[in-house]
Amino acid sequence: MENQSLAISFLAQLGVISLALTICSLIRDRLTSDLTLLRRVANGILFGSTASLLMFMPGELLEGFRFDLRIVPLAVVGLISGPVGALTAALVTSAVRIWLGGAGVFIGVTGIILASLVAALGAMLVTRGHRSVLSVLVFSLLNAAVALIVLALLPPSIRAHLVDQGAHYLLLGLNFLGTAISTFYVRVDTIRRENARLNELHRQIVSALPDALNVKDLSGRFLIANNATAQLMGARSTSEMIGKTDFDYYSREDATVFLSDEQQFIANPRPTSLEQQFERAGQTVWLHTIKAPYFDDNGQLRGIVSHTADVSAQKLLQAELESTRVLLQTATNEMADGLAMFDGDGRLVMWNRHYLSIFPYVNERTCRGRTLGELLTAGVLSGDIQIPDDAAPLAWVEEEVHRSETATDSELQLSDGRWVCKSISMLETGGWVTLYSDISEQKAAAQLLERLATRDSLTDLANRRVFDRTLETVFDTAKKSSENLSLMMIDVDHFKTFNDTYGHPAGDKALQRISAVLQASCRAGLDLVARYGGEEFAVILPSASLEECSAIAERMIVAVRDLHIPHAASPSFEIRVSIGIAEMRDDLVNSRELVERCDQALYEAKAAGRDTVRSWAGAQLSDRQSRRVSA
Repeated sequence: MENQSLAISFLAQLGVISLALTICSLIRDRLTSDLTLLRRVANGILFGSTASLLMFMPGELLEGFRFDLRIVPLAVVGLISGPVGALTAALVTSAVRIWLGGAGVFIGVTGIILASLVAALGAMLVTRGHRSVLSVLVFSLLNAAVALIVLALLPPSIRAHLVDQGAHYLLLGLNFLGTAISTFYVRVDTIRRENARLNELHRQIVSALPDALNVKDLSGRFLIANNATAQLMGARSTSEMIGKTDFDYYSREDATVFLSDEQQFIANPRPTSLEQQFERAGQTVWLHTIKAPYFDDNGQLRGIVSHTADVSAQKLLQAELESTRVLLQTATNEMADGLAMFDGDGRLVMWNRHYLSIFPYVNERTCRGRTLGELLTAGVLSGDIQIPDDAAPLAWVEEEVHRSETATDSELQLSDGRWVCKSISMLETGGWVTLYSDISEQKAAAQLLERLATRDSLTDLANRRVFDRTLETVFDTAKKSSENLSLMMIDVDHFKTFNDTYGHPAGDKALQRISAVLQASCRAGLDLVARYGGEEFAVILPSASLEECSAIAERMIVAVRDLHIPHAASPSFEIRVSIGIAEMRDDLVNSRELVERCDQALYEAKAAGRDTVRSWAGAQLSDRQSRRVSA
């Protein structure tokens, strides 16, 4: 074909590959966690689909010989999702190539397999840290060689014709160039993502430091400042401080002293430690500052890095009376968390700043001498402390005071969602010291682990483990109390053919929509809807008779129909479900037998033509249900 047409075909195919790489990059930016098995498989499907699409848009290299860049996405996916992604992409592309048929099926599948082997090699290189330009070029050359191997498998007459025309060089060059461009894209994108992650980590570390950390230029203007610096300076935000100097926040006298210290440091830029002080609101604030030089790549001094800690409390401790030395020493040893000290009468005599940040309703000016009961009551009435729903406020306050007086640790939940752990240390002189530790992250992590262990990741329904455990408990309770209990098993009809026809991503979306209407059809707060496995769901209906269960099942049948999810391979041309139901009987020994009866009813529903409800209780009820649903 003409050079211009060949270039257009090459650029069009490269554009499709670039689109797939861009989609993958955007998704990875949104999902910051490590690649899971499911996400690796999803990437494999994406790049396998891309390779399949390229087979439908080949370019004519010579008259009668067409080419495409399918091996490029098949190789590149290994750099992103490893062997799992490479294998998935190879399976998807091989299936499409076999479906297309033709005399070149064997050669085409062979090329796909070879490209997936190159992808696995690339994944190994990435794992071992080989990301240099030379590694990219070697990887691209190896993948381009796949095209030559495929060329060698062609019939001798065709191969000789291509070689005589020099097409093998062009084929090698196009695949090499396509692989190199795509691989460089992945390399640059990976480096960008790693740099962004490191920058965000550094930003969070600096922002989370309890002490003031800032960088100034040689003129004393702030270049960088963390939150602690803004608090120390009295600034509204860190962004407000950029470009300003100490003269914007301190008195001229104090700012002049600070500037003099900085000029002396600039004259001899070596790490140094010094103490500084300034006046604020009639009080002396003492600072311990460590200064270090900031040099550019050429070794030129560009700024001053300062790490400043407010040591006013330590200075005041040195001036306290000996009679309070033991109390102050105990408080100093526990300064890492919120601290409050109560005397023998249960009245607050000392606290730290973190205590006030945990309980913002506490007025620092008027809290001294207040009892713990008064402080807790104020927190409950203001809504800052959240108590259990079934607890009376005054009774809860009395119990919490008793726990403190008896050195019993406890936990408090605040209205903003934070959790605080109380640790009590009794004092020999009477009274106690309470440490308040923020355990919100531990609580959140525990809740996340609990959710991961109990919820289905696709549908957000209860998983099989929760279903089995709940059914056993509800079954035992119902059997002891002679209460009603019904069970429902639901299966999506012809779902395998749906996946084969529309693909697994569409199947996942269909299951999510179906699970939503199943949940909506049940009794809120009573019934448990679970994903039993694959396309099968189960519903536990406590205190529900078989008739009530049947009515809910009918609603589900209609609700799924109303979704109108197309299914070309289904007799109804839409997705339908079959439902089997069973109820608790005196002859049942355990919950497993109830599941078996319900499963048998489901089998009867599918045998009756699907898209219906069947009950283990007998044909009469099942036929009536079928007529009502059909109506």
